[in-house]
Amino acid sequence: MRDLKPKSKIDFYLERMAQRGFTPAQVLEGTGLRPDRLDDPHGRPRPPQYRQIILNMIQLTRDPYLGISLGQEFKISDLGILGYATLSAPTLKASRELYDRYRDLNEQHVYLSRNYIANGRWFSEIQDVHLLGDVLRFGIEEFVSQTIELASALTNRPFPVLELHVTYPQPPDISRYNRRFNCPIYFNQPRNIVVFDINRLQDPISLANDEVFKLCARNCELLASKSRDKSELTETICNYLMNNPGSFPTLEEMACNLKMGARTLRRRLVEEDISYQQILDQTRKDLAIQYLKHTALTPKEIGFLLGYSSVSNFRRAFKGWTGKTLSDARCEEVMV
Repeated sequence: MRDLKPKSKIDFYLERMAQRGFTPAQVLEGTGLRPDRLDDPHGRPRPPQYRQIILNMIQLTRDPYLGISLGQEFKISDLGILGYATLSAPTLKASRELYDRYRDLNEQHVYLSRNYIANGRWFSEIQDVHLLGDVLRFGIEEFVSQTIELASALTNRPFPVLELHVTYPQPPDISRYNRRFNCPIYFNQPRNIVVFDINRLQDPISLANDEVFKLCARNCELLASKSRDKSELTETICNYLMNNPGSFPTLEEMACNLKMGARTLRRRLVEEDISYQQILDQTRKDLAIQYLKHTALTPKEIGFLLGYSSVSNFRRAFKGWTGKTLSDARCEEVMV
């Protein structure tokens, strides 16, 4: 267990693209990110940068189905200690529950998956929380392909997908879909939903070991605790706001979410040389740019999502952030 720390999503992309002959500089072009600063909390990708990385990879490889390939190339070893834990779990259900509990160790929340059981079927809904529309297809392809790969590796048997429902139009050629997913696929649907066989949750893990499972689970919690302790409060708040679009709690409400007093939150933010209002404004700016560039939402609708009581207040705030009007921002690149 030498490599305990799970591989970050971006590290995984850089490694796989290097295997294809592309440099980190090529993958990160146009993002403002540096390969030597990705472990720095201030150097981690924000949603617009994450989207640009995906677009860069697709352009470099000229493979519109790259998500399927990368999902298939993801290995349990890429999960570090989390991989050891899932390998030693008693069943696929226990393995999935542990993975969901500690997935923050290796993933950025650009796409969220919500699992639920209904009418004897297992559904996984993929939610595009940051409205990164034009790379949604990549995210779904990667998610489903990776799920198949990991579940098959854990149980040492094929893991079927029963149905795939997606919101985007049917690509010109779906032969890659048919070969990888081998299930009915429904395009132009209202939601992105994958249907799995609920009975497969009870499949035993081929290398199950109760003692190793308990040990690895404890190590995952220790690693997660250290990560939480090291992460800056600013980043924690930003992550909360970005992963809960439409929710902009007051400082007192955020302090309650973080299980600390409001005075403590203010003091710690002062130590990081930032105010809570500055964090709110930066998050609103990032989301506003995403909504304007990649959705057809009206300014009034966007303002409502960002917590503004009137569209005029939103217009003034946006002009103050970017120096541009809302209409200009829809047609031009806005510095983020």
